[in-house]
Amino acid sequence: MAGFTDLREKLKSMTPHRDKVFEYSDGEKRKHRESDDDESEHEERRDAEASKVKSSIKQANIFTQEECARIEAKIDEVVAKGDKGLYREHTVDRAPLRNKYFFGEGYTYGSQLEKRGPGQERLYSEGEVDDIPDWVHELVIDRLVTHGVIAEGFVNSAVINDYQPGGCIVSHVDPIHIFERPIVSVSFFSDSALCFGCKFQFKPIRVSEPVLYLPVGRGSVTVLSGYAADDITHCIRPQDIKERRAVIILRKTRPDAPRLNSSSLSPSIPSSERRHILKAKRSHRKADPDAAHRPRILEMDKELQRRSLFSRQRRHGDGSSENSWRKADERELGSRYTQDHAPTRRVKMRRH
Repeated sequence: MAGFTDLREKLKSMTPHRDKVFEYSDGEKRKHRESDDDESEHEERRDAEASKVKSSIKQANIFTQEECARIEAKIDEVVAKGDKGLYREHTVDRAPLRNKYFFGEGYTYGSQLEKRGPGQERLYSEGEVDDIPDWVHELVIDRLVTHGVIAEGFVNSAVINDYQPGGCIVSHVDPIHIFERPIVSVSFFSDSALCFGCKFQFKPIRVSEPVLYLPVGRGSVTVLSGYAADDITHCIRPQDIKERRAVIILRKTRPDAPRLNSSSLSPSIPSSERRHILKAKRSHRKADPDAAHRPRILEMDKELQRRSLFSRQRRHGDGSSENSWRKADERELGSRYTQDHAPTRRVKMRRH
């Protein structure tokens, strides 16, 4: 199986538009692009799915710039309170370039799960997160009820996601066994986008082309139901967070949603003591919204570069060039060994 020197090639090979390589009887390998019919059929399927997604999304501009500024000031207060450690333990969830604040109801997800996979998420036991702040009811929920976006009394879970430039949230479906539909979100601080049907790869982070790219402006309301909520993943890509952005997600939990047992959270600590303040933590990861577009340098790339250098030096016909090549190679090996095995240890490489 052929290797890839750049993940862009690998991503390209995973798409229906890829160039296929055929070996002919003369031994020559030539690229052959898939037929226009195949490409057209794929585009039709993709367009049909995008149409399904769009038909199950509603958007509205309800909040004025002045109202946005007032709500954003309240979000800043939430962040400051979290940094001081004044919330209950499970109210604040921190990740590089993205902090979550659970109110009303919180739940386990991702690396917090004992068993990975859809359907494993669990609500925290009642009282493990703080109540929905009054300002969220007064400034956000009540406005949505007035405009007929949601029914009165629908919301019992509010989550604030606060993103720094380059932050993201990977492709997911909001747990169907936890939350009823619709899923309502309101965006603040800056314009961004919600993408559907993307695939993520990591180290470095890379995201495939979305089935649907949905712009979400500051103060806009987005409502997901049907196909968009249940049958396709949605995400926020790092390249779409160019400035700080916050979103308030409003949902209703199902009456039969599974919960964690209180004793399973901290069995040796009394319930009253589990509600201790959360120590302020900060991510040291720097914002880098262009990271998803940057090519990845693999070990095979380094090997190709070394061979190319050796080939050029040999063409000069100088034996000393070959010696310099060997010395450079030994320095590279020594550097790699130092990085992989003992970062603080100096390793002297000898030529045999």
